[in-house]
Amino acid sequence: MLWAIPASAEKLTFDHRKHAELKAVLDSGDPNMIDFNNKNPRYVVDLIAVKGKSAKDWTEALEIVARTPNAKVRNAKDWAAELGRGAIARCKPAITTLAEDDTSITFELVAPSCPSARAETTITRIVQGKRSLFLLSALIKGVLDQTTRQQWLALLSSAHLE
Repeated sequence: MLWAIPASAEKLTFDHRKHAELKAVLDSGDPNMIDFNNKNPRYVVDLIAVKGKSAKDWTEALEIVARTPNAKVRNAKDWAAELGRGAIARCKPAITTLAEDDTSITFELVAPSCPSARAETTITRIVQGKRSLFLLSALIKGVLDQTTRQQWLALLSSAHLE
């Protein structure tokens, strides 16, 4: 199990074993496959390359973001809307909500042939805590096959706060 913790906040836990290739990357201990940025303690970002040469040169990755809510983004739905507005302004992607409850939202964003998109397919889950918001995104440059899609969905659905 992995977790993300911003300064003085809840802990997000998810089961990385639900995605075989992610587990293999993490088990390898290769520091080139992980990029951690905590320069701003109110917005902490991890990127783990699942496929590719490194965290800077990937074709499939897991991005984990922990942030402090603010006046514009107070909850999971606000953050999802903000991300959707930004993507629509750039690419006019197809956005589909896959699951939603009082404290989380999972959605898929598909932006084929969009040069400004970081990934052609993104599946994101945002989980809201009392003092923090957490985002887990599967980023895929290309088309996602059904087996890999199911692994990502299982990993994202395992995310919860402790």
